[in-house]
Amino acid sequence: MPASRSRRSLLGQSYLAVERGLNAAASSWAAWRPFGDLRANGGAALAEGESPATIGDVVNCYRLLLGRQPDPDGLAHYRQRLSAGTISVRDLVGEFLGSVEFLHAHPQRREQPTTEIVTTCEGFRMHVDPGDYAVGHTIARTGSYEPEVSAALREVLGPGGTFVDAGANIGWFSMLGASLVGPSGRVIAVEPNPINVGLLRHSAKENGFDNIDVLTVALAARPGSVALETDGSNGRVTPIDGPPVEPITASFVVAARPLDDVLSDAGVTRVDAIKIDVEGAEPLVLKGAGSTITRHRPVLISEFYPLALDSSPWGNAQGYLAMLRAFGYRLSVIGSEGDHDDETICSMASGTEHVDLLARPI
Repeated sequence: MPASRSRRSLLGQSYLAVERGLNAAASSWAAWRPFGDLRANGGAALAEGESPATIGDVVNCYRLLLGRQPDPDGLAHYRQRLSAGTISVRDLVGEFLGSVEFLHAHPQRREQPTTEIVTTCEGFRMHVDPGDYAVGHTIARTGSYEPEVSAALREVLGPGGTFVDAGANIGWFSMLGASLVGPSGRVIAVEPNPINVGLLRHSAKENGFDNIDVLTVALAARPGSVALETDGSNGRVTPIDGPPVEPITASFVVAARPLDDVLSDAGVTRVDAIKIDVEGAEPLVLKGAGSTITRHRPVLISEFYPLALDSSPWGNAQGYLAMLRAFGYRLSVIGSEGDHDDETICSMASGTEHVDLLARPI
């Protein structure tokens, strides 16, 4: 599949232009941004007038946009998604145009990021890059982001609480958390990407949120360093344990620390909720947060992205669910009623790219 493919990628070419030739779409990469009104539909039914992508479209994307034949894992991934009939041609091409592999192959197409201030539906204001297909574009276009997860956070946070945003990105949930816990509460925003951190800090200042502590660090099972490869504002980490055997492609190299140590050094004495969204490195976060979870029993809100978990070197999707349950949590998929067993959760995630979990202590 495209290297570090974004699950929230965008496409600015019109559907008819895509049908006339994917090669034209590749050669006019820069033209998509002004018209980038669309994002991958995340498993929803196709909009009226859109045609579902085919395996032939997938092969053409590899050949014309990435300049190579598809890899077996990538084909298997897309066959599974195509079988659900929820990915259109423009969604498919958008994912390839938004991938790190495409950007590396066409560095001349990159543009300097621009930022704008968006007044959100929650009332706070955010500094975003509207050309960031991963997160910023959605906030810039709609003033909202992941409404079901936002609703779940509103249910578990109140004035005076402490919220830990692990994988804060540009800070949507940090800003929401700060507005919910109020001046007497506290938000610890942990984000390894320094570009995201810059936007997050600007947003905190814009809203007068003095209750947000922003830490530029990756979370891991033990102290060390990680290579961070970014994909828009998203990114994935590779732990660096001594001199690498082979060169590592990375956007940044950043420090990594266990969450237990981060919170201890920050003087945190209460944790009500932790949101974890780290693109497949969730097991590393849990391994470094054992004392915090055992002592404070916070509600956990976590992305569950089986493809990323299964392709990581430190665990898999089933193992991650087992870790959560071993800590004494019951699990449910946000947006669905009731608790769910592991088989049901994996089944629900198989029809889309990811689901979001609400984990409550038993």
